[in-house]
Amino acid sequence: MSYVLARNAAADQLWFEFLTTKMLDRASKRKLLAQGFTPPQLLEPHGTWPFDGAELRASLRVSKSRQVASLKPLLSCHLLHWGRQSSGCDLYPPLLSGLSDAPLALFVSGDINCLSRPAIAIVGTRRPSRDGLKLADQMGYQLAAAGFLVVSGLARGIDAAAHRGALRSGGQTLAVMATGMDRIYPSEHYRLAEEVAAQGALLSEFCPGVVPHRGHFPRRNRTLSGLCLATVVIEAGHPSGSLITANAAVEQGREVFAAPWSLFHRGGAGCLRLLSQGAQLIDTPAAVIEHLAVHLSGWAELTADALDYSSNASETTPLAPLEPAKRQLLTLLGDGEHDLASLASALQCSSRQLLAMVTQLELQGYVEQTSAGLRAVRHP
Repeated sequence: MSYVLARNAAADQLWFEFLTTKMLDRASKRKLLAQGFTPPQLLEPHGTWPFDGAELRASLRVSKSRQVASLKPLLSCHLLHWGRQSSGCDLYPPLLSGLSDAPLALFVSGDINCLSRPAIAIVGTRRPSRDGLKLADQMGYQLAAAGFLVVSGLARGIDAAAHRGALRSGGQTLAVMATGMDRIYPSEHYRLAEEVAAQGALLSEFCPGVVPHRGHFPRRNRTLSGLCLATVVIEAGHPSGSLITANAAVEQGREVFAAPWSLFHRGGAGCLRLLSQGAQLIDTPAAVIEHLAVHLSGWAELTADALDYSSNASETTPLAPLEPAKRQLLTLLGDGEHDLASLASALQCSSRQLLAMVTQLELQGYVEQTSAGLRAVRHP
């Protein structure tokens, strides 16, 4: 069922109290939701409870223990609760709902309809290499352009690159959070969260007001993998949160893909471990799409479009219009190679400013660094 928050403070309070009360264990809450009960119905004087709930009803009715967090949703915020489906209007993600540890409720800000798309998770280290960032960006771009929902965790590094790649494509992306909907973490990704909510959605199993906590991230990772057909690990150390996500995906019967890295690559240990345990080796988005085609029978239209896209996708991705300074840099490069010092002098910018532009252009597939300096790979 879908319930819109921030319209009825009293009803919001009941939901938050129900989800957080310790007077009922998780199994009892699941039983109530499975039978179609909702917190407002539980307060009805003649409600048909499966057990004597007078004490809990009194607690829910008068509780002042929790202040309802001030919801400042980026868009309208919905609460999707696990339980009995209701003639097609239940938007709780079907892949997730079948898991024994599925969250009792999900808070969603943005386009809740994006949850009906086949989803692929892209995860990895918070301290990626340039090659890792580039692969995450291209993977996010091409999978979203092919019609998949790109799912990640809004973290620094690989997560952010995957979200941004999906956003550039015009497709949809979902950020699964380990905090309440009103607490963006890390805080520097507030703008990215806004963009994700505007073009896709933010999702959390935690009530508004919940702050980052070490124990929340493994729970978030299980929810993230449970939402998806497959998890793609771009770059990961060992041990790492990305491996927790991958292991959860395996337990949930999902596909796991990992990028191949050299034994000497500092961020490749986790991926190599996954490959040794049976993960699918992956180096292009097209290979992911082709491998998952057998799972897309429920999305007939997407199957044809995705396979057509994968067969025609180039290794590089089309990009948004470049800023004037970046265009000027590419013009200066021409078809030759130039050292960074001469380029900074010609552009009348600092070395730091030049390196920032070079990094962005490199991630976008326009330039590459060589022993002699920098050269253009392609021009807009």
